[in-house]
Amino acid sequence: MTDNGKQITGIFCRLSSVVSSVKMKVTIRQYAESLYESVVDKTADEIKSVIKKFVGILKENNDFLKIEKILNEFIKIWDRNHGVVEAEVTSARELDKDVLKLVKDYVEKLSGAKEVALTEKVDKSILGGVVIKYEDQVMDGSLKARIKELKENMIK
Repeated sequence: MTDNGKQITGIFCRLSSVVSSVKMKVTIRQYAESLYESVVDKTADEIKSVIKKFVGILKENNDFLKIEKILNEFIKIWDRNHGVVEAEVTSARELDKDVLKLVKDYVEKLSGAKEVALTEKVDKSILGGVVIKYEDQVMDGSLKARIKELKENMIK
Protein backbone atom coordinates (compact mmCIF):
# COMPACT_ATOMS: atom_id res chain seq x y z
CA MET A 1 0.00 0.00 0.00
CA THR A 2 1.27 3.47 -0.84
CA ASP A 3 1.77 6.20 1.74
CA ASN A 4 -1.34 7.97 0.41
CA GLY A 5 -3.37 4.76 0.76
CA LYS A 6 -2.17 4.34 4.37
CA GLN A 7 -3.02 7.97 5.13
CA ILE A 8 -6.53 7.64 3.70
CA THR A 9 -7.10 4.38 5.61
CA GLY A 10 -5.94 6.08 8.82
CA ILE A 11 -8.28 9.02 8.23
CA PHE A 12 -11.24 6.69 7.67
CA CYS A 13 -10.38 4.72 10.82
CA ARG A 14 -10.24 7.90 12.93
CA LEU A 15 -13.43 9.24 11.30
CA SER A 16 -15.22 5.97 11.98
CA SER A 17 -14.23 6.02 15.66
CA VAL A 18 -15.34 9.66 15.99
CA VAL A 19 -18.71 8.94 14.35
CA SER A 20 -19.35 5.90 16.54
CA SER A 21 -18.38 7.79 19.70
CA VAL A 22 -20.83 10.62 18.94
CA LYS A 23 -24.32 9.58 20.00
CA MET A 24 -26.89 10.92 17.59
CA LYS A 25 -30.16 12.00 19.22
CA VAL A 26 -32.93 9.89 17.71
CA THR A 27 -36.45 11.32 17.81
CA ILE A 28 -39.54 9.36 18.75
CA ARG A 29 -40.81 9.74 15.18
CA GLN A 30 -37.52 8.43 13.74
CA TYR A 31 -37.68 5.38 16.02
CA ALA A 32 -41.31 4.74 15.04
CA GLU A 33 -40.65 5.14 11.32
CA SER A 34 -37.64 2.81 11.54
CA LEU A 35 -39.68 0.22 13.38
CA TYR A 36 -42.49 0.49 10.82
CA GLU A 37 -40.10 0.11 7.87
CA SER A 38 -38.50 -2.88 9.61
CA VAL A 39 -41.74 -4.81 10.22
CA VAL A 40 -43.89 -4.01 7.20
CA ASP A 41 -44.45 -7.08 5.00
CA LYS A 42 -42.51 -9.36 7.40
CA THR A 43 -43.51 -12.74 8.80
CA ALA A 44 -44.36 -13.17 12.47
CA ASP A 45 -40.94 -14.72 13.19
CA GLU A 46 -39.15 -11.88 11.39
CA ILE A 47 -41.18 -9.30 13.33
CA LYS A 48 -40.30 -11.00 16.61
CA SER A 49 -36.61 -10.78 15.72
CA VAL A 50 -36.91 -7.12 14.67
CA ILE A 51 -38.63 -6.23 17.94
CA LYS A 52 -35.91 -7.92 20.00
CA LYS A 53 -33.25 -5.95 18.13
CA PHE A 54 -35.29 -2.75 18.42
CA VAL A 55 -35.62 -3.12 22.20
CA GLY A 56 -31.87 -3.75 22.37
CA ILE A 57 -31.20 -0.52 20.46
CA LEU A 58 -33.50 1.42 22.79
CA LYS A 59 -31.65 0.04 25.82
CA GLU A 60 -28.27 0.76 24.25
CA ASN A 61 -29.29 4.36 23.54
CA ASN A 62 -30.85 4.78 27.00
CA ASP A 63 -34.19 5.49 25.33
CA PHE A 64 -36.21 2.57 26.68
CA LEU A 65 -38.43 4.90 28.72
CA LYS A 66 -39.66 6.41 25.43
CA ILE A 67 -41.21 3.09 24.37
CA GLU A 68 -44.85 4.12 25.01
CA LYS A 69 -44.52 7.31 22.94
CA ILE A 70 -42.69 5.41 20.20
CA LEU A 71 -45.44 2.79 20.04
CA ASN A 72 -48.15 5.48 19.90
CA GLU A 73 -46.33 7.14 17.01
CA PHE A 74 -45.84 3.71 15.36
CA ILE A 75 -49.60 3.11 15.53
CA LYS A 76 -50.26 6.47 13.86
CA ILE A 77 -47.82 5.61 11.06
CA TRP A 78 -49.29 2.11 10.68
CA ASP A 79 -52.83 3.46 10.54
CA ARG A 80 -51.94 6.19 8.04
CA ASN A 81 -50.26 3.67 5.73
CA HIS A 82 -53.20 1.27 5.99
CA GLY A 83 -55.98 3.82 5.41
CA VAL A 84 -57.14 4.04 9.03
CA VAL A 85 -58.05 7.41 10.54
CA GLU A 86 -58.45 7.93 14.28
CA ALA A 87 -61.38 10.14 15.17
CA GLU A 88 -63.02 11.33 18.34
CA VAL A 89 -66.63 12.37 18.86
CA THR A 90 -67.59 14.31 21.97
CA SER A 91 -71.21 14.75 23.02
CA ALA A 92 -73.12 15.87 26.11
CA ARG A 93 -74.52 12.37 26.56
CA GLU A 94 -73.71 8.90 25.32
CA LEU A 95 -74.63 8.41 21.65
CA ASP A 96 -76.49 5.36 20.37
CA LYS A 97 -74.87 3.00 17.88
CA ASP A 98 -76.80 4.38 14.89
CA VAL A 99 -75.53 7.91 15.50
CA LEU A 100 -71.98 6.61 16.03
CA LYS A 101 -72.22 4.79 12.68
CA LEU A 102 -73.36 8.01 11.00
CA VAL A 103 -70.39 9.90 12.49
CA LYS A 104 -68.00 7.13 11.44
CA ASP A 105 -69.35 7.10 7.88
CA TYR A 106 -69.18 10.91 7.74
CA VAL A 107 -65.50 10.94 8.78
CA GLU A 108 -64.71 8.15 6.30
CA LYS A 109 -66.28 10.21 3.52
CA LEU A 110 -64.50 13.44 4.51
CA SER A 111 -61.09 11.88 5.08
CA GLY A 112 -61.14 9.28 2.32
CA ALA A 113 -60.12 6.65 4.87
CA LYS A 114 -60.78 2.95 4.40
CA GLU A 115 -61.59 2.66 8.09
CA VAL A 116 -62.26 5.02 11.01
CA ALA A 117 -61.26 4.13 14.56
CA LEU A 118 -63.83 6.16 16.49
CA THR A 119 -63.49 7.05 20.16
CA GLU A 120 -66.49 8.42 22.01
CA LYS A 121 -66.26 10.95 24.85
CA VAL A 122 -69.00 12.40 27.02
CA ASP A 123 -68.59 16.03 28.14
CA LYS A 124 -71.71 17.60 29.64
CA SER A 125 -70.17 21.06 29.39
CA ILE A 126 -70.82 21.17 25.61
CA LEU A 127 -74.58 21.13 26.48
CA GLY A 128 -75.67 19.40 23.25
CA GLY A 129 -74.60 18.56 19.72
CA VAL A 130 -71.24 16.99 18.91
CA VAL A 131 -67.59 17.89 18.42
CA ILE A 132 -65.78 15.70 15.90
CA LYS A 133 -61.97 15.59 15.71
CA TYR A 134 -59.88 13.67 13.19
CA GLU A 135 -56.39 14.22 11.82
CA ASP A 136 -55.95 17.99 12.19
CA GLN A 137 -59.64 18.80 11.73
CA VAL A 138 -62.12 19.94 14.40
CA MET A 139 -65.81 20.28 13.61
CA ASP A 140 -67.56 21.92 16.53
CA GLY A 141 -71.30 21.45 16.27
CA SER A 142 -71.84 21.82 20.00
CA LEU A 143 -74.61 23.89 21.54
CA LYS A 144 -71.99 25.61 23.69
CA ALA A 145 -70.18 26.84 20.55
CA ARG A 146 -73.46 28.04 18.99
CA ILE A 147 -74.40 29.99 22.15
CA LYS A 148 -70.95 31.57 22.21
CA GLU A 149 -71.26 32.52 18.53
CA LEU A 150 -74.73 34.00 19.10
CA LYS A 151 -73.46 35.99 22.10
CA GLU A 152 -70.55 37.40 20.04
CA ASN A 153 -72.94 38.38 17.21
CA MET A 154 -75.28 40.12 19.63
CA ILE A 155 -72.41 42.17 21.08
CA LYS A 156 -71.41 43.48 17.63
